[in-house]
Amino acid sequence: MSEVLRPVGDFKNFNEFFYRALKPEARPCSAPGNPKIIVSPADSRCVVFNRLEDATKIWVKGRGFSIQGLLGDTYPEDAKRYTNGSLGIFRLAPQDYHRFHVPVDGVMDKPKTIEGEYYTVNPMAIRSALDVYGENVRVVVPIDSVAHGRVMVICVGAMMVGSTVITRRAGEKVGRAEELGYFKFGGSTLLVLFEPGKMRFDDDLVENSNGAVETLVSRVSCCRDSIANARSGASRHVHRPQSRPTSTHTRYA
Repeated sequence: MSEVLRPVGDFKNFNEFFYRALKPEARPCSAPGNPKIIVSPADSRCVVFNRLEDATKIWVKGRGFSIQGLLGDTYPEDAKRYTNGSLGIFRLAPQDYHRFHVPVDGVMDKPKTIEGEYYTVNPMAIRSALDVYGENVRVVVPIDSVAHGRVMVICVGAMMVGSTVITRRAGEKVGRAEELGYFKFGGSTLLVLFEPGKMRFDDDLVENSNGAVETLVSRVSCCRDSIANARSGASRHVHRPQSRPTSTHTRYA
């Protein structure tokens, strides 16, 4: 509770506490002077794939999953640019801090909402025939980044989520670790899409993900934790002192 920005007595209801803001120093940005470093957008359990092909073989097994379906009619002209690109999936459980943050430096384009269902984002559902990401309600937020091309952040609502709130405006310059928005009560997920060849995820995260193991990024969300590097000139190994596989080492077949 020492990280929470407001006193507990200020919250009018549990939902306000659920999407509570933290003190700015609670999530210091990793490598603040290096825009090539991508940071985790949330406290979450993540799987990452340097190729979308790997994601659909190992993790996202919905029969209808596609980038075109994921983006819907929001930015259909952008779907082709992510063919064979990279994908990070960041799953927020109800106990997590539910504000999410900017993963890359850049300029934010207009957020667009796709209405849909509120299926659970539990890994067992994601790895079933149901196309959860393509059918759930979601907000698509493009960021034209400084070092990684056009990055898509897709905020996926899930079971019991009241709504997704984006706290930034189209056309704003946004920086890593800055707040992007929050989910009201429930579980939820962020998908982050990168164009091919623009970045690579850290090897340990990829290794866990290839084994169908989520990695818990805890208390370093979007800021002390560097999750990836740009391909040109960045160090391959980044120290992530508090990032680790989930305590149960949950493996999904």
